[in-house]
Amino acid sequence: MKRSLIVLGASLFLLALGVSAHTEASGGSKPESNPSAAAFAWGGDLRMRQVFINNVGLNDQSPIADRTFQRYRGRLWSRYSPTEQLSAEARLMWEGRHYHKPNADQWPIPGFETWYSGGLLFDQLALSLDQPAGLPLSFKVGRQDLILGHGWLVLEGTPLDGSRTIYFDAARATLDLAEIETRVDLIYLDQEATTGRFPRPLNGVIEDQIEQYETGAILYARNRSLFPETDLDGYFIYKQDRPDFTPGNIRVNNGAPFPSPSDRGDIYTVGLRAEGDLSPAWGLRAEGAYQWGQLNGSDLTAVGFNGRLLYRLQDAHDSRFHADLEYLSGDDPGDSADQAFDPLWGRWPQWSELMIYQWPLDSRVAQATNLLRLNLGWMAQVHPTSLLTFDYHALFANEESTLTPQQAVNLSGDGRFRGHLFTVWLKAKISDHISGHLVAEYLAPGDFYAEHRRDDSYFLRAELVLHW
Repeated sequence: MKRSLIVLGASLFLLALGVSAHTEASGGSKPESNPSAAAFAWGGDLRMRQVFINNVGLNDQSPIADRTFQRYRGRLWSRYSPTEQLSAEARLMWEGRHYHKPNADQWPIPGFETWYSGGLLFDQLALSLDQPAGLPLSFKVGRQDLILGHGWLVLEGTPLDGSRTIYFDAARATLDLAEIETRVDLIYLDQEATTGRFPRPLNGVIEDQIEQYETGAILYARNRSLFPETDLDGYFIYKQDRPDFTPGNIRVNNGAPFPSPSDRGDIYTVGLRAEGDLSPAWGLRAEGAYQWGQLNGSDLTAVGFNGRLLYRLQDAHDSRFHADLEYLSGDDPGDSADQAFDPLWGRWPQWSELMIYQWPLDSRVAQATNLLRLNLGWMAQVHPTSLLTFDYHALFANEESTLTPQQAVNLSGDGRFRGHLFTVWLKAKISDHISGHLVAEYLAPGDFYAEHRRDDSYFLRAELVLHW
């Protein structure tokens, strides 16, 4: 795949230069020079976080239940456009950590680094070709971010590194039919399980980014003309998983070794999504998907739904209430088939930072599945610079099942209530150069979990970001 992306990128570069030369030679008068056609831009950001987590694994007797650490991430980006059609972009990322808790000798697997010096790598490195010869087409090839819809199924390509990156190694073609307000994306992606492929980390340390090698194809269409002020999306997604076998299924990232099994299979997903306003006060978002295929030796048939009803008070603080419903089917342990919905590339904290650390009790890091979530929330612009949100989530499991047989000891076997989750966010944008947030979450576990997995848990984080 690396060679394919390089060849495709070189082809795009030569094609763009050829189109530019043809346009210059065939036109009557030479077009006026556009300063932006040869523009060079650059910038960066520095993100600093302090994190406190209580009772990871919901067992306060565990020596590694409490986590306290700092994260420091710096990024530098640049973009160069030799022509109006062609541009190249790159972003270099570094993130290090310092763990106060737990101690290295408390970690159950050797190799835990309390002072993690950080990974230094390119999380963006791509070529873009925009509307060659005036065609309504654009192309982008290389390492890039991909976010489709609101990221329910496609956003996070590197879930094991804890939000320091989200990149995909991909080729993307976009057809923009402006007359009918329709956009169609065709995407091919190929994800290495580790950081060992080009562009390799500059610090020479290879880390795990996902548990398996992943190949995928996505056809995603969006229309805004069928219903006024409404996004109507339809998509087909294919994902192939190939295991990355490591001793004991141990993965290493951010200085911490931990076990997490690989997937093997072929998953097909079709879905529809709609988002728009029903009136000036009411808004609605709904997305549903159906999956089939083979996963880990079983026939897969699964369904998922994610919806939000929004009500705006239309007051001075832009106060809004919302009600969410999310359903991700779970595996029925009574048959040989698999009904557990696969979130694909949606393994990120969509509605909870704390649950990212609790999902390994019956699934994998950030892999939400076997879930019924009912949510009520409120948000308001309490200050011109600050947004405050409160949310309550009632969390249920649809089946009494786990991803692996070894995880069965974490379940009670006589309940399906995962627990009560409360979250509070204060997000602030002080200026164009300074932003940050405070977040607090509290989980009161329910009877889905075994007796030794029912201790209350909380998550606290402070973040400051400097932009330039």
